[in-house]
Amino acid sequence: VRRIAKIGSPEALGVLVAHLSRTGDDATQSTVLDGIAEGLTGRRQVPMPAGWSGVSAALMNSANERINSQATALALTFGDPLALAKMRRTLVDEAMALAQRQRALDALLAMKDRQLAPTLQALVGSEALRTAALRGLAAYDDEKTPAVILAAYPGFSLEQKRDALSTLSSRAAYATALLAAVADKKVPATDLSADLVRQLRNLDDAAINDTIARVWGVARKSSEEKAAQIAAVARMITSNTNRKPDPWLGRAVYAKTCAQCHTLFGDGGQIGPELTGSNRANLEYLLSNILDPSAVMAKEYQPSVIVTADGRVITGLIKAQSDAALTVQTATEQVVVPRDEVEQMKLSDQSMMPEDLLKPLDDEQVRALVAYVAGPAQVPMLATPETAGTLFNGVDLTGWHGNLSLWSVENGELVGRSTGLKENEFLATDLACGDFRLQVEVNLVDNRGNSGIQFRSERLPDGMVKGYQADIGLGWWGKLYEEHGRALLWKKPAGQFVKPGWNTYEIEAKGSKIRTWLNGNLCVDLEDTGGARRGIFALQLHSGGPTEVRFRNFELTLDP
Repeated sequence: VRRIAKIGSPEALGVLVAHLSRTGDDATQSTVLDGIAEGLTGRRQVPMPAGWSGVSAALMNSANERINSQATALALTFGDPLALAKMRRTLVDEAMALAQRQRALDALLAMKDRQLAPTLQALVGSEALRTAALRGLAAYDDEKTPAVILAAYPGFSLEQKRDALSTLSSRAAYATALLAAVADKKVPATDLSADLVRQLRNLDDAAINDTIARVWGVARKSSEEKAAQIAAVARMITSNTNRKPDPWLGRAVYAKTCAQCHTLFGDGGQIGPELTGSNRANLEYLLSNILDPSAVMAKEYQPSVIVTADGRVITGLIKAQSDAALTVQTATEQVVVPRDEVEQMKLSDQSMMPEDLLKPLDDEQVRALVAYVAGPAQVPMLATPETAGTLFNGVDLTGWHGNLSLWSVENGELVGRSTGLKENEFLATDLACGDFRLQVEVNLVDNRGNSGIQFRSERLPDGMVKGYQADIGLGWWGKLYEEHGRALLWKKPAGQFVKPGWNTYEIEAKGSKIRTWLNGNLCVDLEDTGGARRGIFALQLHSGGPTEVRFRNFELTLDP
């Protein structure tokens, strides 16, 4: 089906449409629709084949949701105005399932609906569709886009900020607004990572390049200067023996600067080479690859710079190409670019990995990053102001580890549910804190069973968790326990403060001082010099009978 569809003529597509009209089997219809869509990848519009109007209504109104959305998306490619109106309505209808709205958005972006830009700008305010909206706006040259993104920028998560900055770096007019926001300190200069600066240079705009040169400096250096730079960084790392580098901080730096492209210890992207098995413990090797990545560049990692007819500049690796389209992997997403929209394309002599990766970092961050990347095993990730909001994203269990038959996400709530357990089970996050204040809403359904919030804790090899626990459960609410340690540290319960349903739990750790509150009422007020001063967060399902516990609205503040 895919090969026939690639021919793209009304006659070839008519053969496939005729086959659709003869089969009522859902699986076959879905396979044919998928094949046609794949074969037409990169073609925004093709003539409607004979017979389509006779089958489209039944397919677009199918009780099978997948067939319904597949057929409607294909109808857009055939220029069906009814399908276009339906997709627009679905996208903006908040009563629709999120998956349906996402498919509608994907379909409208694929055909580059000319009326979509204002809708995408409005969706920047939607947490559920914000990422797709931010990425989609890069395809549209709309003068209102920079102002919309920059106004909402402070409230974005770390990943959303990456997508926002990627879009604002895709066009000269957008980049000019971005650099003005940086100059006005509305966007921190440190948010402009080295790969974004490289993308800004690829816009080939004299005024933008002048601004970058003033703020950032010149990118390329001679081989002699590179060698001297590598040696200087190596001396800085090895000579500073007064304070050990912090791999936990290093992981946080890695998450911001490297993880979108490289996998290390099973986490991260797959754009660049896997790092876990590399010669990363060798300092000279590691610094040479970080500071001079273009010196030796494998062919499969040589990026292309593509300029579209409407002025968008895309830098990335060509992952697939056909007569109709190019599939380009950028630092943040895969983009399908129709060939008839490509105005210029050239191979870059610069690696996808930017040369100025360490430039925004201070010495402590550089030492921490090298210690983490060169380390033998995974470590927790120290929470920073940028990552504090990633504790729970409200969508899925990204960043959490545990038995997924017991833990899930429902309606923006993190849910632990068991019919009974022989031993405690934990859902642990990689995010670690020293001094912090955490506020979270908890619902122990029917006040049955037992749970807890672990903090300043550590994961043990057997899947257990050791450390402080703010208790949850009848007779246990408000107590403080040290799991796999000193047991009860604060024995006085606070059940009198608990309400049916949702309760607000607050935990504050400052130095050796631990305090907790339930619904604004102080429970624990403990000076504990023997406890851990930093560690990860985790949630517990206690052994025993059936338990259902729900958590929502996590608010983490660092160094309160």
